Amino acid sequence: MAKKEEKVAQILDAAAGEFLAKGLDAASMHNIAERAAVSKRTLYKYYSGKDELYSALIDELLDRVRIMHQIKYDPDQPVRQQLEKIVEYQIDLTTSESFINMSKIVIGEILKDRKPTDDQMNKMFESELMFVDWVNGARKDNKITSDLDSTVIADQFHSIMKGQIFFPVLFRFLEVEKIDSEGVRDKTVDFFINSFCG
Repeated sequence: MAKKEEKVAQILDAAAGEFLAKGLDAASMHNIAERAAVSKRTLYKYYSGKDELYSALIDELLDRVRIMHQIKYDPDQPVRQQLEKIVEYQIDLTTSESFINMSKIVIGEILKDRKPTDDQMNKMFESELMFVDWVNGARKDNKITSDLDSTVIADQFHSIMKGQIFFPVLFRFLEVEKIDSEGVRDKTVDFFINSFCG
């Protein structure tokens, strides 16, 4: 990682800690600089203020989600094997401490009516559609036999994953250490195959 990238990551990590502890309104650039162990001058060199830092955190969150959905359908690989890989990646990402913390910040600020930009909303929508592409590929290969629209199938898949892992961890109903990752993977894949693959 280049020095500039390291500095940006350091600052964003500090901003996430400050926003998580105090919320965006009560957070201060001074405290973020201290958390990041950089001067305020260096901090302002990269970010003009809290709103820009908050926007950068959303972008980082969206980038991680986008990477998660970049798995392409492979007709040479068994559907179960591909789905297992997709589910495992989702579990690893959505249970990571940094992802959960950023999600808490963003959801908390959205509830205060501080919405993502139109561009960020579009990226969010596009990242969800990337799994639709996988579903379409499996359908074209006659592996998915359900008459349901591919978007509906993708939505149901995402809902199952979020319901089992993301939201329980986010709202502290479930500790990450107590997650049976293999069990979640197997149940999710079984549901998908039994429901949509005939």
